[in-house]
Amino acid sequence: MTGKLRNSLIFVLTIAALALGGGRAFALTFDDIAGRWCGSVSSYTFTPTTLIVVLYADNSRREYPVNGYEYDDAAVTVNWQRNDDRLFTKFSEFNLDEHTMVQLRNDAGPRREFRKCSE
Repeated sequence: MTGKLRNSLIFVLTIAALALGGGRAFALTFDDIAGRWCGSVSSYTFTPTTLIVVLYADNSRREYPVNGYEYDDAAVTVNWQRNDDRLFTKFSEFNLDEHTMVQLRNDAGPRREFRKCSE
C-alpha cells in the first residue's frame, strides 16, 4: 500500500468514525459556555472575568470573579472565587445544537440542567 493511499484511507476512516460517533473531535472553548444560561432554580452568565448568578427564588444577583476556565473535549471547568474561597464548577454534556449543558454534581450541589437563554 502506498503512503498516499494509506493516508487517504486513514483520513476517510477518521471522518467516518467522527460521523458515526457524533462526538466532537476538539476541545470546548469559551464560546461554548459564554453568555446567559437558564436552569430550574437560577441562571448563570459567564463572561471572561465574572460569573453572574441570579437566584429565581428571590431574584437576588451575585457576582463572582472568575480566575480562569479549563477546557477539554467533554467539559468546561470554571475556576471562581467567593470571598476568600477558591472554588470550581464543572459543566459537561454540551449539546450545542440544542443549546443545553449540565452542571455536574459536586460537594456543593446536585446535577443541574441549563439551556442557553441568550447570547
